[in-house]
Amino acid sequence: MKLEEEIEKLNQIIIKMGEQVVDNLRISIELYHQYDETKAALINDDIVDLQERLIDEMCLNIMVRERPFAKDLRVITGILKMVTDLERLGDHAEDVRDFSAKLAKVEHHECKILNEMVDKTFLMVQNSIKAYIDQDIALANSVIQEDDIIDSLYDSGLQRIVKHLDDKDYSNAFAVYTTLVIKYVERIADHAVNIAEWVIYIASGFHKDKKIF
Repeated sequence: MKLEEEIEKLNQIIIKMGEQVVDNLRISIELYHQYDETKAALINDDIVDLQERLIDEMCLNIMVRERPFAKDLRVITGILKMVTDLERLGDHAEDVRDFSAKLAKVEHHECKILNEMVDKTFLMVQNSIKAYIDQDIALANSVIQEDDIIDSLYDSGLQRIVKHLDDKDYSNAFAVYTTLVIKYVERIADHAVNIAEWVIYIASGFHKDKKIF
């Protein structure tokens, strides 16, 4: 099999991994709003883990067998880094699911800032994956630029939760578990940024404005 064909095969697995991760994240947020055991069982991080290991093995086999030159080696090493962040997204879907299960036992409240964070973060994840598929540096950069907005929303969300807690609007349990969910959403955005940065590296050789090769 030619190197180009092997990389294309890698790309197809990465696309499937990305789709699985996005599905898991979507379900986990739905569970935050309304927990359901049947729906919770649909989150399958084992598939994501298997896809990561398969991609790792394929990348290592290519490096050993093909001994790729600089550009192709950059693609392979970039993929290895990128799928690590994709796998972490899958882990966070499980984290949100687990805290959603705890929230199911307490009085629930609408958290508009969290909803806004989720919408923007999901778009960041989807765009980071699309940027890789299309090798779109401009789209990858737009994902990176969104991170400041997420950080600002995160700070505002924490302040809002503290205020509602002080005002006795929220129970301690709801405040604690929702704070943790907000933190995981912020981390999800960070991983989307990391993916976007590796997309730029794969396409250009630059990582965080530093030329590697």
